[in-house]
Amino acid sequence: MEAKGREKETMLAISTGMLVLYFIFDKPWMVVVAAVAGGIGLLFPMLAHVITKGWLKLAQALGWFNGRVLLSLVFFVVLTPIALLRRMGKSDSLVLRPRREGSLWTVRDHTYVPEDLKDPW
Repeated sequence: MEAKGREKETMLAISTGMLVLYFIFDKPWMVVVAAVAGGIGLLFPMLAHVITKGWLKLAQALGWFNGRVLLSLVFFVVLTPIALLRRMGKSDSLVLRPRREGSLWTVRDHTYVPEDLKDPW
């Protein structure tokens, strides 16, 4: 990610985020942090550039964490037990298990009528 030219947007995002957190948690120091971040963004472009680089590195680290750790936890803690319970059940709504006849082909001899196409949802 490139930090060049995004300093004001980043500092504005930090300031806005701190103000939103202030309204949620009612901690006065958050308003001070928001004001300082906004002032740095307007008055000290070199310091804002350094903060922006750090902010983008933090965002990159959080993206890595979310993509690998949290999604893996969701997969193994939530989806895997559901899949195992579903497999242990007798239901085969997707017709994935072979039938006694040995074929997965389903013959559906159906003549479509206009009511079949009305309100398909």
